[in-house]
This record gives sequence, structure tokens and C-alpha cells, in this order.
Amino acid sequence: MHIANYLEPEATEKLIHELFNADNIQDYFTAHERELKVSSFAAYITNLCRQRNMTVASTLENADIRFSYGYFLFSGKRKPSRDTVLKLAIAFGLNLEETQKLLSAAGFGGLYPKIRRDAVIIYAIQRGYTLPRTQQELANQQMTPLPDQNH
Repeated sequence: MHIANYLEPEATEKLIHELFNADNIQDYFTAHERELKVSSFAAYITNLCRQRNMTVASTLENADIRFSYGYFLFSGKRKPSRDTVLKLAIAFGLNLEETQKLLSAAGFGGLYPKIRRDAVIIYAIQRGYTLPRTQQELANQQMTPLPDQNH
């Protein structure tokens, strides 16, 4: 399944304009069916594994997520916390833009540079830090780490 439904700002503005000018909502839905199909978080992370030639097991190991909990995430049976999504982003080696999209796919707001902890995480992501190196940077700045192993 291809995931391309977290639209760029220009595309979103175009859709808003077309929505405002639609004669009725059903015509709008029909005309933009492809853009409006938002895949589940589980499908999104499964697709990321495929794109990056990673296994679910290696992703979970790199993200320090217990396999039992992680498989519930990948099957869509559990909803992750924001910190778990960030750990997955780091494990996947996502850049900042990709991390923001992953957070959005999980239903969370993006990283915000005016929040100190988020700024440290942005700094780490921009530099391609691993999870242990990111945790160390958070500790160096006396910030709450991304939690160890989930449930």
C-alpha cells in the first residue's frame, strides 16, 4: 500500500479552496477520493519498513520497543504514544520532515522547536543520531528521556 496522503501545504490549500467552492460535500468526496484516503498508522509504519528494507523485528529492536507491544502497533491493535512514534522515527532513520509526517499519521502534533525537549529531539534527528545517542543528548540537557521499553 502506498502512503502519500499527508499532503504538502500547497495541496492542502488547493483542497480547502475546492471544498469551499463545492456545490455539495459528496461531489467533493468523489472528486478527491484518492487524496482523502488516509491509511492507518500500522499501514504507514509497515510501508516504512518495506521502503527501508527493514524487518519489523529490527525496527522494534532499534526503537527499544518490546516485540509483543510492537507487533500490536504494526497490526493496528494498539495506538502508540507520541514518544513511541519518535522512537520509531529514530529507528527508521527519518529526517525531520518524515518524522513530522509520521507524528501526523499517528494523530500527534509535530515537533516544535520552541519546546526545549522537542528542540533536542529535532537536533538529534537532524544529525541522524541513533536512539541511544538521542537519549544521551536528552540526558545531557537534563530532559526527560524517551521511555525505555514499552509495556
